Amino acid sequence: MQLWLDFWRNIRSGLRVALGLPTSLLAFRISVRQLFLVYCFNVAIGAMLDYVRAGPDPVLSTYAVVYEGFMGAVLLLMGALLSAAYRQPHLKLAIPVIVLASEPVLSLLSLILTLPGTQGGLLGYSIQLAGFWAFIVWLAFVYWRAMATALMPRRPRFWVRSLGGAMLLLIGVPIAIWAHQPWWRESLRTPVEDARYVSPASEAALTAQQTLLGDALDELEDERPRMTDLYFVGFAPYAREDVFRKDMEVARDLFDDRFDTDGRSLLLINNPRTVLDEPLATVSNLRTALKEIGSAIDTDDDVVMLYLESHGSRDGRLAVEFWPLQLDPLTPQLLRGMLDDSGIKWRIIVVSACYSGSFIEPLKDEHTLIMTASAFDRTSFGCGSESEATYFGDALFQHALRFDDSFVSAFAKARERIAERERAEGVSPPSDPQIFVGDAMAAKLPQLETALRARRTGNTI
Repeated sequence: MQLWLDFWRNIRSGLRVALGLPTSLLAFRISVRQLFLVYCFNVAIGAMLDYVRAGPDPVLSTYAVVYEGFMGAVLLLMGALLSAAYRQPHLKLAIPVIVLASEPVLSLLSLILTLPGTQGGLLGYSIQLAGFWAFIVWLAFVYWRAMATALMPRRPRFWVRSLGGAMLLLIGVPIAIWAHQPWWRESLRTPVEDARYVSPASEAALTAQQTLLGDALDELEDERPRMTDLYFVGFAPYAREDVFRKDMEVARDLFDDRFDTDGRSLLLINNPRTVLDEPLATVSNLRTALKEIGSAIDTDDDVVMLYLESHGSRDGRLAVEFWPLQLDPLTPQLLRGMLDDSGIKWRIIVVSACYSGSFIEPLKDEHTLIMTASAFDRTSFGCGSESEATYFGDALFQHALRFDDSFVSAFAKARERIAERERAEGVSPPSDPQIFVGDAMAAKLPQLETALRARRTGNTI
């Protein structure tokens, strides 16, 4: 019983350290057993927060165990160094216990700053960035308070010694940032995490993938003479967020139903749920698919719609990720080369990603319509494992194009809907979706839309 009373006393005292409330070394109970209990408590909190962030498809993860163990080891090392430097043996355990006892408050703040709901977190990107740096300042303050609390006696040179110790403890901050990088998180995945699905690197998946793309391309129906056919290609290459798969499937179903692409649509998806059913979204598979479609259509008349959705970066790259596969990203320049090589002339390209406006300049020509979820210097919103649709996917495919036959008009309505939603949710800066319509495509679109509408109503044009 006394062990647990001392544990809760440490947690309460750690809370006071983190919040800047008065406390002292005597308020803590320092021992190896208490260090172990505080570590286990932080692991439990970390696992719970990861579970909350995971959305409706939570998974068990060893991330919290490894990360907290890593930080605990670093704190023990720093405690030993400070103990030797200041000739105070008690610092070996006092520093790790006090810092780890203060950590639950910091963990809850990090949850608030990264709470899902939008790609930028609950508070949006700008505020989230300010919150991150405020978090770093608070972390430095907590480390200083932990050092100041553990030091005895407080004189001489208390401020110099406490600040020097805090600076040494802050060496752990780069480790914490490093541990939050995607590659580090991915390296901590365990079979428990992926047990629900087949790994893309498994023999079953590799065997299936050998035939999936070929079968999908073989099943595409030929173009129809004297008819303007529309083909749909969806490319969702980011496997760790299910929203991209959801958006892609909604778009394909909509186009099959309303825009006469049934039998002429193809999805390339990186997602654990579809690894045995759909071809992977890789640059090579996209190149093969475009080339095959380009050879099958009437290039002077038929139109190909390409819908890309993933995370985007400031340098214009679309993330192509499916752990543990090592896949190349997709750039606008690479995509332009693939489209030109395929012979596809009439192109409708939709890019849903952060900074997706950077795709317009490299891809635009007189035969192309391009719609992007954001400007070249803006982020888009709505990503996340728990999200049912991105803002752009929801506005364009679940609403505007569901009722409007005109692509340009539908984009304008989607843009307005997104702007209203971003204002209501306090998103700043807004995503600012972009559109480009080439002169030749502007003349062709009314003919295409009229033909599609006629076929949907039972006429043939």
